[in-house]
Amino acid sequence: MGELHALTPDADVDREIWLMSPTDTALVLGSAQSAEIASSHESGVVRRRSGGGAVMVDPHHSVWIDVVINRGDPLWDDDVNRAPLWLGQAWRAALASLEVAGGLVLDRYEPGPWGRLACFASRGPGEVLVGGAKAVGITQRRTRNTARFQTLVYRRWSPEELMSRLVVPTGQTEDLRNTLAGSAYPLEAPAEKVIAAFMNSLPR
Repeated sequence: MGELHALTPDADVDREIWLMSPTDTALVLGSAQSAEIASSHESGVVRRRSGGGAVMVDPHHSVWIDVVINRGDPLWDDDVNRAPLWLGQAWRAALASLEVAGGLVLDRYEPGPWGRLACFASRGPGEVLVGGAKAVGITQRRTRNTARFQTLVYRRWSPEELMSRLVVPTGQTEDLRNTLAGSAYPLEAPAEKVIAAFMNSLPR
């Protein structure tokens, strides 16, 4: 899975959609996170080059789609907080087409007490909330000329599996468990339908 996160867009890339197909389950650490937060240092832990907290990627229970644009794209925005808002709106429309109503696209960063540890315990610009829970996670990796937006949705949310792979400070396990229990909104739809809904909702 590490090689998927390490992919780098060409400097002259046009708008592209990358449908990512990992073959194994892994704990993915944000670029600024220490490897010491992972309970295992084996092949099941990889690192991405974008920021944010740790996230579980599962080939069966999550859908991972990246979008790449260049500086000349009309969707480009130099402001990192505004930059992913259009993508959040596309995902919100995709959810609505899957009969998931009430999606809210966040326009600010709300780390929360556990956001530095676990991605879905925080909220960031462009991410989509349903009933207060994160349905779509977004992180971005930018260069001078390109932006790679990484998006993830869960079809099944397993906070216990995530916690089993993290080193949790002594005495704080229950607090983290309670936070994660309602932090994600899983989409109960086949992966191919989620992908099709997203593709159909993208700006032309």
